[in-house]
Amino acid sequence: MVALKKSISHDFAGMLFEAQSLHKEALVSFSIALSVEPDYIPSIVATAEVLMKLGTQSFSIARSFLMHALRLDPTNHEAWLNLGLISKMEGSLIQAAEFFQAAHELKLSAPIQSFL
Repeated sequence: MVALKKSISHDFAGMLFEAQSLHKEALVSFSIALSVEPDYIPSIVATAEVLMKLGTQSFSIARSFLMHALRLDPTNHEAWLNLGLISKMEGSLIQAAEFFQAAHELKLSAPIQSFL
Protein backbone atom coordinates (compact mmCIF):
# COMPACT_ATOMS: atom_id res chain seq x y z
CA MET A 1 0.00 0.00 0.00
CA VAL A 2 2.86 2.40 0.79
CA ALA A 3 4.44 1.68 -2.61
CA LEU A 4 1.15 2.43 -4.36
CA LYS A 5 0.80 5.75 -2.54
CA LYS A 6 4.37 6.67 -3.48
CA SER A 7 3.69 5.70 -7.09
CA ILE A 8 0.50 7.78 -7.14
CA SER A 9 2.35 10.84 -5.80
CA HIS A 10 5.00 10.57 -8.53
CA ASP A 11 2.26 10.02 -11.10
CA PHE A 12 0.55 13.21 -9.89
CA ALA A 13 3.84 15.13 -10.09
CA GLY A 14 4.25 13.86 -13.65
CA MET A 15 0.79 15.15 -14.52
CA LEU A 16 1.68 18.56 -13.09
CA PHE A 17 4.87 18.68 -15.15
CA GLU A 18 2.95 17.58 -18.22
CA ALA A 19 0.38 20.35 -17.70
CA GLN A 20 3.26 22.80 -17.80
CA SER A 21 4.65 21.19 -20.99
CA LEU A 22 7.73 20.02 -19.07
CA HIS A 23 7.84 16.69 -20.91
CA LYS A 24 11.26 15.49 -19.78
CA GLU A 25 10.47 16.22 -16.12
CA ALA A 26 7.13 14.44 -16.54
CA LEU A 27 8.90 11.38 -17.96
CA VAL A 28 11.24 11.33 -14.96
CA SER A 29 8.31 11.43 -12.53
CA PHE A 30 6.42 8.71 -14.41
CA SER A 31 9.60 6.60 -14.52
CA ILE A 32 10.00 6.91 -10.76
CA ALA A 33 6.35 5.94 -10.29
CA LEU A 34 6.89 2.87 -12.47
CA SER A 35 10.10 1.94 -10.65
CA VAL A 36 8.07 1.80 -7.44
CA GLU A 37 5.01 0.10 -8.96
CA PRO A 38 5.84 -1.30 -12.44
CA ASP A 39 2.25 -2.27 -13.25
CA TYR A 40 0.61 1.05 -12.31
CA ILE A 41 -1.49 1.54 -15.43
CA PRO A 42 -2.10 5.31 -15.15
CA SER A 43 1.67 5.92 -15.17
CA ILE A 44 2.17 3.50 -18.05
CA VAL A 45 -0.45 5.27 -20.19
CA ALA A 46 0.79 8.72 -19.16
CA THR A 47 4.34 7.78 -20.12
CA ALA A 48 3.11 6.75 -23.56
CA GLU A 49 1.21 10.03 -23.93
CA VAL A 50 4.33 12.06 -23.16
CA LEU A 51 6.39 9.96 -25.57
CA MET A 52 3.81 10.61 -28.28
CA LYS A 53 4.25 14.35 -27.77
CA LEU A 54 8.00 14.02 -28.22
CA GLY A 55 7.55 13.07 -31.86
CA THR A 56 7.22 10.24 -34.32
CA GLN A 57 10.59 8.72 -33.37
CA SER A 58 9.05 7.82 -29.98
CA PHE A 59 5.89 6.19 -31.36
CA SER A 60 7.20 2.62 -31.21
CA ILE A 61 8.21 3.02 -27.58
CA ALA A 62 4.85 4.64 -26.76
CA ARG A 63 3.07 1.77 -28.50
CA SER A 64 4.97 -0.78 -26.40
CA PHE A 65 3.93 1.02 -23.21
CA LEU A 66 0.30 1.02 -24.36
CA MET A 67 0.41 -2.66 -25.28
CA HIS A 68 1.82 -3.41 -21.83
CA ALA A 69 -1.05 -1.45 -20.26
CA LEU A 70 -3.54 -3.47 -22.31
CA ARG A 71 -1.93 -6.76 -21.27
CA LEU A 72 -2.58 -5.69 -17.68
CA ASP A 73 -6.06 -4.29 -18.37
CA PRO A 74 -7.60 -5.00 -21.79
CA THR A 75 -10.52 -2.70 -20.93
CA ASN A 76 -8.41 0.45 -20.52
CA HIS A 77 -10.09 2.85 -22.94
CA GLU A 78 -7.32 5.46 -22.65
CA ALA A 79 -4.73 2.97 -23.90
CA TRP A 80 -6.97 2.05 -26.86
CA LEU A 81 -7.55 5.73 -27.64
CA ASN A 82 -3.83 6.48 -27.64
CA LEU A 83 -3.12 3.46 -29.87
CA GLY A 84 -5.69 4.93 -32.24
CA LEU A 85 -3.93 8.29 -32.19
CA ILE A 86 -0.58 6.70 -32.97
CA SER A 87 -2.08 4.66 -35.81
CA LYS A 88 -3.79 7.76 -37.21
CA MET A 89 -0.57 9.78 -37.12
CA GLU A 90 1.23 6.93 -38.86
CA GLY A 91 -1.43 6.83 -41.58
CA SER A 92 -2.96 3.47 -40.61
CA LEU A 93 -6.51 4.78 -40.73
CA ILE A 94 -8.38 1.47 -40.70
CA GLN A 95 -6.43 0.27 -37.67
CA ALA A 96 -6.93 3.67 -36.01
CA ALA A 97 -10.68 3.42 -36.55
CA GLU A 98 -10.72 -0.02 -34.93
CA PHE A 99 -8.78 1.27 -31.91
CA PHE A 100 -11.04 4.33 -31.63
CA GLN A 101 -14.12 2.11 -31.80
CA ALA A 102 -12.77 -0.10 -28.99
CA ALA A 103 -11.95 2.99 -26.91
CA HIS A 104 -15.43 4.40 -27.44
CA GLU A 105 -17.22 1.17 -26.51
CA LEU A 106 -15.06 0.66 -23.42
CA LYS A 107 -15.53 4.29 -22.34
CA LEU A 108 -19.30 3.83 -22.46
CA SER A 109 -19.09 0.87 -20.09
CA ALA A 110 -16.45 2.38 -17.78
CA PRO A 111 -17.40 3.51 -14.26
CA ILE A 112 -17.97 7.24 -13.86
CA GLN A 113 -15.01 7.51 -11.51
CA SER A 114 -11.87 5.41 -11.69
CA PHE A 115 -11.21 3.03 -8.81
CA LEU A 116 -7.50 3.92 -8.88
